[in-house]
Amino acid sequence: MTMSKQMHQLDDEENPGSSGFWQRNHDRNEPEKQSGFSLKAEAQHGSSRGNGPSGQEVHGMGKQNPFENWRVKAATTRQEPILPPNSTAVTSALGLIWQAISTVILAGVITATLFSLWFPGSLMPGNLGQKVADAVAGGESVVQTEVAEGVLPANFPTNKIGIVVGHRGHDSGAVCANGLTELEINSNVATYVQQKLIDAGFEVELLDEFDSRLKNYQAGLLLSIHSDSCDYINDSATGFKVAAAFSQKGDQSSSRLVQCLSGRYANITGLRYHYQSVTTDMTSYHAFEEINPYTTAGIIELGFMNLDQEILTTKPDLLAEGIAKGISCYMNNEEVQQP
Repeated sequence: MTMSKQMHQLDDEENPGSSGFWQRNHDRNEPEKQSGFSLKAEAQHGSSRGNGPSGQEVHGMGKQNPFENWRVKAATTRQEPILPPNSTAVTSALGLIWQAISTVILAGVITATLFSLWFPGSLMPGNLGQKVADAVAGGESVVQTEVAEGVLPANFPTNKIGIVVGHRGHDSGAVCANGLTELEINSNVATYVQQKLIDAGFEVELLDEFDSRLKNYQAGLLLSIHSDSCDYINDSATGFKVAAAFSQKGDQSSSRLVQCLSGRYANITGLRYHYQSVTTDMTSYHAFEEINPYTTAGIIELGFMNLDQEILTTKPDLLAEGIAKGISCYMNNEEVQQP
């Protein structure tokens, strides 16, 4: 019986598609089904184990199970996913595009930064920069009327002169150990200057440090009078200083004011021009940003309240004479004298 069954299995291996093979597996009354053998179990589990009639262990359909061949073929012919052509080239192209965009943005930021540093707002005429900023913040529209440099608007008060008494109406300014204040010196000299200029035929008015009239102030000239520190700095801390604001009338106007004041004041008072110590407090003086852009403006430090204290307190009329002559030089377009 065992030999006959083995021969029958060999016949099945040689002819897996024979009708006898399929009849045995479709016949639900065959002994193999009773022993646990079925095609469904073979397809799900790879092999089904049971005991044949002879008591031997049977593994599915034998050593050459056709379903085993099917599984091997499926495993060996599994296809890998196909990538789109030139995917690496596309990725590289996108990277180059992003790099180019980043470079353009970075270049724009650097250019804008350099432009803002090269053209600071302080170079804008008068207080135009602040007006623009205020208008933008308030949602206002700004209409700028261009006037040729050096050409004054009609009815501009060219014969008018404003004298700012340094620190007046605000504080006392610098104070010395002996109680001398900067405000005292500034007030005395400014009063003399006003009278001398009136005598010369000009319209002159004295203004406080933060006078409300400074807003869009129109005049042929505005000059602020101050005195330098009362602290001892060194033996060279003696003399006067002059600085001017940029004017819509042009750089020549501001430069001429400095030359007239420094030349006349030095020649009359005997004090030396301490130009090397001009500070940003002078060049960026607050009134320069408030007045009308066509008003030429300047500031003078009469002298150091320490080493120059004697002339500042005993000869205010002489100091005023030097200032008045300097202003007349500018207003009358007189010849400039070097200090």
